[in-house]
Amino acid sequence: MHYHKINSNDLQNLSSFITDKERFITNPTSHWDHDQFKTVKAMPDLVIQPITNEEVQKVVKYASDNHIPLVARGNSTGLMGANLTVKGGISLDMIKMNKVIEYEPESLTMTVQAGIRLKDIEEFLADKPFTYMPAPAMHWAAIGGNVDTNAGGLKAIKYGVTREHIRKLSVVLTDGRLYKFGTKAVKSASGYSLKDLIIGSEGTLGVVTEVTLRLYPRPKKSINAIIPFPNLDSAIKSVPAILASGVVPTTVEFMGRKVINLWEKYYNEKFPIETGNGFIILGLDAFTDDELKAELQQALAVTKPFNAEKAVILDADSAKAKKIWECREALLLAIQKSTPKMDEIDICVPINKIPEVLHRVDELEEDTGMRIPNFGHAGDGNLHIYLCSDNLSDEEYKEKSKYIISELYKTAKALDGNMSGEHGIGYARKDWFEDYYGQDYTDLLRKLKKVFDPNSVINPDKIFPLE
Repeated sequence: MHYHKINSNDLQNLSSFITDKERFITNPTSHWDHDQFKTVKAMPDLVIQPITNEEVQKVVKYASDNHIPLVARGNSTGLMGANLTVKGGISLDMIKMNKVIEYEPESLTMTVQAGIRLKDIEEFLADKPFTYMPAPAMHWAAIGGNVDTNAGGLKAIKYGVTREHIRKLSVVLTDGRLYKFGTKAVKSASGYSLKDLIIGSEGTLGVVTEVTLRLYPRPKKSINAIIPFPNLDSAIKSVPAILASGVVPTTVEFMGRKVINLWEKYYNEKFPIETGNGFIILGLDAFTDDELKAELQQALAVTKPFNAEKAVILDADSAKAKKIWECREALLLAIQKSTPKMDEIDICVPINKIPEVLHRVDELEEDTGMRIPNFGHAGDGNLHIYLCSDNLSDEEYKEKSKYIISELYKTAKALDGNMSGEHGIGYARKDWFEDYYGQDYTDLLRKLKKVFDPNSVINPDKIFPLE
């Protein structure tokens, strides 16, 4: 695919669309060349920070008409290089489009610009009776990036992933028009759901500028049960029993003592529970104490055959509970601090197949000599598996990582799982996509891409190769 290189004439034309020249950055710094992992680096030729839909429309249309690659970017908390300008061109930095447009509790909705952070949404709703339920660990991520990757997070088991919490999107397509996909209405049996096609498309079909969120009444009661087990295997095997018992937890997370030790070391903290080597963190919420008590008793009863030790029951707002969640949410960064380079696979498998994946991880760790720490969402089968370079040479790390990634994708496919549960494919994993899902399926996606983006300028060469 041949793209036009931005020249002085393009700079002059594009700058006319932006009212404040400090938002038109012709000499980008390293701030814009990487994401959270820094596994892939790519410097844009130009950074534009829009503040209105109209600015986005003009820039996107110009880029398409002139065959200039354009990649929308939020707070760059992604892990797969999905927001990097691997073909050069324009980085459309959305972070200044960060306003709350409308708060409408009567319809249980809230409309925001795509660059607003989850943290800012949480703060806006803090004194209100409603909340936005999805809870990805990266609170500084922009909502537009969450939409583009269909982010999951800690509450997906009860409340679903981002897709279930989006009522409407404003999206700029390559013809320069602003489209409204979806409505504030709860239901629709009215034609194709283009909203749901955009969600999870990793910014490859258009640029999301506004998001109408679904709000929930804030639960009155919340507790956490931290259940220690003698080993991680026993902990994870208890999860299908919990979910089959009739209990609907907010959260079911797993983590082992090895990754907790990393958090203790690199954050100079102490995990509040000293017994056990494998842990399930069970979150429950309800509107009455009786509901909570009944669900908790049922969940704890079904874990006993799996050698569960005495659970620690905490009010969700207690200092001890907050410390445990601080640990869980910082595990990725703790692992990252422990090694010079890191990569990740976030395969998703049926929940009863998690132990098989972790056994394969143990085998690969032994076979390759590479450290492969992991943790994840036991309630929805999404595992976060990390490849640490430690003392390996760059060449050894590259070779062993490629082998481990390929083997874990084979494992996930054999178990009827997916390549990614929430972090996406991006640029880093695109070359595995067609082999995993097949040529017919991938060719169908290429046709869809062509309909939305005929010149292949919107976030090109992501998810799957264009050719």
